[in-house]
Amino acid sequence: MKSNLITVCAIILLASQTISSAQKTEVSVRKGKVVAGTAGTSVPVDAGRKAILTPDQKLSVTVDDPMVDDVMEICKWVEQETRAGKEKIDETSILNIRMENERLFTLAYFAEKRNQNSEPSDVCPIGLNSMLEEPKFYDLQGNLLAFDLEKVDAQSGYYTLHFSQSVQPGDNFRYIFVSKLSGVFSAWKEGPLWHLRPSLNGPNRLNYCRLILPKSAIFVDSSRQVAVVDSVEGRVAVTCRAYTGPLGDGTFHIAFLWPEKDGTSLADLPPQYRGPKEEGPSEIAQKGLREAAKILAGGTYQDQTTPLDSLLSIYSALLHKDRDLFLGLVEPTLRELAAGQFDGEGIEKYADYMDALDVLNLPQWPDKPENGHTYALDLCRKGSLLWEASIIMVYQDGKWYLRNLESGRKETESTATDSNQASGGVTILKTKPDLSAATYDGLGPGKFMRKWLLLGPVNIPWNGQGFFPDGEAQKKAFGSDPSFDLNQWKPGVAIDGKEYQWALIQSEYGVVDLTRLFKDWFLIAYLWAEVDMAEETRAVLGIGSDDSVKVWLNGKLVHEHWEEHGRGAMPDNDRVPVTFKKGINQLVLKIQNGGGRWGFCCRRLDAEASAK
Repeated sequence: MKSNLITVCAIILLASQTISSAQKTEVSVRKGKVVAGTAGTSVPVDAGRKAILTPDQKLSVTVDDPMVDDVMEICKWVEQETRAGKEKIDETSILNIRMENERLFTLAYFAEKRNQNSEPSDVCPIGLNSMLEEPKFYDLQGNLLAFDLEKVDAQSGYYTLHFSQSVQPGDNFRYIFVSKLSGVFSAWKEGPLWHLRPSLNGPNRLNYCRLILPKSAIFVDSSRQVAVVDSVEGRVAVTCRAYTGPLGDGTFHIAFLWPEKDGTSLADLPPQYRGPKEEGPSEIAQKGLREAAKILAGGTYQDQTTPLDSLLSIYSALLHKDRDLFLGLVEPTLRELAAGQFDGEGIEKYADYMDALDVLNLPQWPDKPENGHTYALDLCRKGSLLWEASIIMVYQDGKWYLRNLESGRKETESTATDSNQASGGVTILKTKPDLSAATYDGLGPGKFMRKWLLLGPVNIPWNGQGFFPDGEAQKKAFGSDPSFDLNQWKPGVAIDGKEYQWALIQSEYGVVDLTRLFKDWFLIAYLWAEVDMAEETRAVLGIGSDDSVKVWLNGKLVHEHWEEHGRGAMPDNDRVPVTFKKGINQLVLKIQNGGGRWGFCCRRLDAEASAK
């Protein structure tokens, strides 16, 4: 991919050598205006624009923005993939992100929106959006689109785009918008590495994410397939591809060093990020390669001795759409429930999920698994240690069974409260704590709160119909406030007739990854911390949540965010102005998982941060 580095206000691009020889083009300045012309016509070219000769030998003025050019180029890739028909592509998302600093980004984003009218229309209502900073909208030829904005309040409004040509009913409006964004993405640092994790969620969606790193940045790793690594104005640019499938998660996790920011260098790179070991695939990896090749060649596989054997069996069942084999790999107590999902066209839908079961990216499992114990086996892009997805399995009587592909709806099992457990930087202690274990002596600005008392996980109430709670059941659970006294901590709490005990968790990282502790989906956790302030303090809480969150301070609800479609736990996604009283303050969070990964982060920001 080539980025246009020309900075003059107007240039002439010829569509082909044939056209260039047939037409004589000139650039002139008339009354202070740059004008591009041919023998037959001329057009004014404003700053930041360029003139091109179209295939029908007409002059057209289009954008001169490298970020938009790159998005239009990736659109061509998507069109080729769609025509190839190898994957079911219902939607496409293309993100081109230039990182200005850890919280400010310039975004060029390709989007599609269906014309839901019964008649052709050239008007595309985008709907309610956060207010964009000096937005520009383009069609896929790079022409600026006029738009209207109806402001709802100071933060949001309705955008309506006006296209030069009508779109037929049922077809998609396709456009690119460019804007500066702050607070939507956030980069954070753990050790020497900086991380950025934008998400593009949706079923059967082809996603491309192009990230232009800051100056001096050194790209280290990505959880997704890297399509291109090039440069833009001296900056490293990484383009990744992800196909989510019917159940997938379109999260891109990028890790990089930032010498100009913190003085790091390649010498600071942790050994585990130095790439695959040179001795080549292990004996187990060679088995995975060999058996996967046989399955792809038409063979079958059925074994549950190890997680690798079960993954190969799942791979075989989905590839060959073998419903009976697949159901035999599901945990017996969930088999009847899973069978309902594979009636009729169910197996056709789930067969696409085999893309997420890359048996070449071997998960880790314990040498001596415990009977009846549930394990999360992390899968990632080959050669990467940034995990991308987890397959939940249970070990029973010498065999490994699939606990959940979408959601294992069973009363949540967790040995986390029975013994010390450390996973993914999160530790939960078996000792029964009191509130002093999660008490902070003041809160320094910018520092994450890494120790909490945790209650749960609590299953979302559900009538048992379907494979998981529907949106109405999830929203009802989010709207139900806890039955315990938020001003008075007690060691045990009864919720919906079941007794829960608080447990102390500690996180090595700012983002507390609850997925590492509790593997099922559609769960609720309550987190409690005590903050002792020397004096009354106005501040802002930077909250990140995956997915929905409520926040209480001293028993008063100060913030809630319902996330219907899911989001990642990004630092400071929500900025909540609060006032800590002098002395002891009780801070309680409710985190609700709507499927997939879940977790949260919380830190104090300066009071002025709410305006940034």
